[in-house]
Amino acid sequence: MQDRALSTSLSTAPSAPTERGAAARLDALLEAAWPAGEWRDLRVAVAVSGGPDSVALLRALVQAKQSAGGRGDLIVLHLDHGSRGEASHNDAEWVRQLATGLGLESVVEAATQAGPHSEEALRDLRREFYRRAADSLGARYVATGHTADDQAETVLFRLLRGTGVRGAAGIRPMAALSPACSLVRPLLGATRGGVLAYLAAISQPYRTDATNGEDTYARNWLRNQALPLLAERFPTAATELAGFAQRAAETSDLVESLAADLLRRAVGATPTAEGHVTLQSAVLTQSPQPLVVEALRLAWREAGWPQQAMTAGHWRQLGEMAVTAKPQPAVVFPGSIRVERVGAEFVLAGPKDTGSC
Repeated sequence: MQDRALSTSLSTAPSAPTERGAAARLDALLEAAWPAGEWRDLRVAVAVSGGPDSVALLRALVQAKQSAGGRGDLIVLHLDHGSRGEASHNDAEWVRQLATGLGLESVVEAATQAGPHSEEALRDLRREFYRRAADSLGARYVATGHTADDQAETVLFRLLRGTGVRGAAGIRPMAALSPACSLVRPLLGATRGGVLAYLAAISQPYRTDATNGEDTYARNWLRNQALPLLAERFPTAATELAGFAQRAAETSDLVESLAADLLRRAVGATPTAEGHVTLQSAVLTQSPQPLVVEALRLAWREAGWPQQAMTAGHWRQLGEMAVTAKPQPAVVFPGSIRVERVGAEFVLAGPKDTGSC
């Protein structure tokens, strides 16, 4: 990455009325999305890559903490994944110095397997680092700088690959990282333009990753080519896609609540052994198939069975089996999950139980 800013000052004093407005808007957005009263007495870790979004989040959180007071503290997290060689190491040192300049503790860790990684692998590395660091530090939250532009990119990517309501919900504002810590994304309502205006307002430099300009990865192409093209014709495309994600999340939560109720009724008083799910067929056959599929997803997840290999076609087949009253042969789904109807029961058996059905 390279530094991007007209000044290296850490001053929070905006230089003009317009810039003061940009700073105030982001501060207000942060307070509305994640009020300081909810976290000022807790330890909050802030994931900082050095890029504009995470740097803006850090500066805004520091400002909010100074205004709100409280017993808690902020700690900066940075993973040097080494995928860009010396540039990655320079980013790590830059973030360390930024934290020091703000009077904050930082935890900077180098990935054990440096070198090129896929986007998904890098996300997994970062998430695992955040989990370990948060548990070690006793942090209640890990805050990340995802914005409305990231949300739009995620939603568009998933829609183009094929997804349902849950996938269309995109990046959630808050998600469990571990039993004791949650990931929080308080800038999902902010646009990239708003973030850059905020950084300019407080004269805060940031780093740029040259590889983000490459279109090798599908998401980079969406970010660099598709979304800017959409914005030319539809200027509010990013915020509209982010709004759609929020509505999809609300719908997904409602469906999941209804599915959980259906699953409870289908299980009833039937004893369920470990790795073995037994449901009452009569309850399933009287319910809408889409809701049955969601209930079966929940059962699958609660049983701890892998879902990665389950395609939309697999879930549709499973739902059809569940709502069909007539006898059917047993089917083995990905993960060696055997499913069949046994009398009045619909039985799902994990790998350790496949011989019992």
